[in-house]
This record gives sequence, C-alpha cells and structure tokens, in this order.
Amino acid sequence: MRNLILILTTALLVACGKSVSTAESSGPAHKAAEFKQGQGLLLTEEASRFIGLRSAEAQTKGTLVRIPQSAVVETSEGKHVFVRNGQRWLRTAVKLGAASGEVVDVADGLLEGDIVAVAGGWYLWLAELQAIKGGVGCADGH
Repeated sequence: MRNLILILTTALLVACGKSVSTAESSGPAHKAAEFKQGQGLLLTEEASRFIGLRSAEAQTKGTLVRIPQSAVVETSEGKHVFVRNGQRWLRTAVKLGAASGEVVDVADGLLEGDIVAVAGGWYLWLAELQAIKGGVGCADGH
C-alpha cells in the first residue's frame, strides 16, 4: 500500500509541476522534475530525496559490467537502467547476463564507471512516462 501511495504521489508531483519553493522563498518556483528527450530526467534535490534516489558505480568482473539487480527497471519496452548523464538521469536499454545473488551481469548497454540509479528507478520511469505519454499536467487547466 505504501508503494502505491508513493507511486501515485510521484506521478502527481510530475504531472502537476509541483513547486518546491516555500512560503519563505522569494525566488521563482521550480518544477520538481523536467524531462528532455535524449538528455534524460532532471530532478530537484527535494524530489530526489522524496523518491529515495540512490546511485552506485557500475563495476567490472572480467569483461562484463556488474550492477545491483535493484538498478534494473523491466517494463513492456524491455530492460533498462537509469544512468547519470551530467545532472540528469537517462534511461538506457541493457542486455543482461547471469545473475548471482543481488548482482547481475550486463552484457551490453553500460560501461565500467557508469553511475546507475540503484533505488528510485521505478519512480524515474514513471516521471519519464508521464512526460512522454501523459499529456498536459493538471496545473494546465484540465
């Protein structure tokens, strides 16, 4: 139930362009998330904390890159990992190899040293999905 509430809240956060400014702030309001095709998703620090975003560096073992299984987001579009792209998170298709415990080999799609989201990946996917296929936000008069 908690996960469902977090998912719905995250979707609303992105759809409504939730402002993260406080009443004390005199600066302009900022959106919690911004998506640009080919560049990825940019989150505010507050949004990153809200979804529990954590990252780790991809490691190698022999010729294969290894990542935690928690980094893999499997959807109807395939298996993906969110990779750090500057300040943004870019969804990257991966081809997985053998899994061992909580670690999985990546045969294609990542390089050693890539920074991947190991927690919060599903919320990144939902935010991207909303940006790509969700239409206008509720703050746009609909």
